[in-house]
Amino acid sequence: MPRDESEETLAFMAGPGRRLARSRPGARRFPYSLSGGGLRSRRCRWARPPAASEHESELRALMVMASHDLKNPLATITAHIEMLRADYADTLGEAFGRDLAAIERGLHRLTTLTQDLLTYAKADHTLSLATVSLSGMVDDVIADHAVTASTPPEITVTGTLPDVPADAALLRHVLDNLVGNAVKYTRPGTAARIEISARVRTNGSVLVEVADRGIGIPAADRSQVFDSFRRCANSTGYPGTGLGLAICKRIIERHGGRIGVDENPGGGSRFWFTVPTGPAGSGKPDIVTAIHATAPDSAP
Repeated sequence: MPRDESEETLAFMAGPGRRLARSRPGARRFPYSLSGGGLRSRRCRWARPPAASEHESELRALMVMASHDLKNPLATITAHIEMLRADYADTLGEAFGRDLAAIERGLHRLTTLTQDLLTYAKADHTLSLATVSLSGMVDDVIADHAVTASTPPEITVTGTLPDVPADAALLRHVLDNLVGNAVKYTRPGTAARIEISARVRTNGSVLVEVADRGIGIPAADRSQVFDSFRRCANSTGYPGTGLGLAICKRIIERHGGRIGVDENPGGGSRFWFTVPTGPAGSGKPDIVTAIHATAPDSAP
């Protein structure tokens, strides 16, 4: 019989004539016997649990299907709420308007979560790599947030932003999320102040930084802020699903880069990520060290 991949040869030494049994977590019990002070081995089999990657792939496929199927009914509900407001808000009074507003807020949160789950699941899809103009992409992101922000942000681009090999749609999602967070997590009544920069490091990778003067991230939360559904202790009162930065991390890791956040001297946060200039996944991952403001090439 050909040897199955789940077979292993086990050899142990014990006293004469002893017969022992040992179990492996998640596997069937298997015996081995030893006698005469020598070694005897017995091949054994156990049923291996399905690979974790298979489970993860199935879960991601389920998230894509569920999130996609939820989009149409959510859009239908949104449209009917808008019609209710247009047709009856003046007739039914302020209480009706408040109730509709509460429904709209909940619906907006659900729609955002559905879209984030869909994006999170799709982050593992095959990358469509091309040469991407960081400069042009950042200009588009800035233009979008200048229009949608309640208070126009002050955004500065420092230096020349290089081209990078990346999946344009996914990389734009990362930049849009980081800039959007910098705009959102600002103290009430103040305009967001954001600085975006990028440079080629000595190892050939590109380092991109998005620095802000917002509320910042508590030191205790920085190591976990990229975990799924993780929100910072000081984020109460700011909308969010806790998936945005987890999606960013997955996208950057798919490109072979790294992402992180540090305190911005003078207040706020400094998010950074790296993009290798070689094909994603074809070489060694980018190596990250701590940021040192006085050592330009020892950046993350």
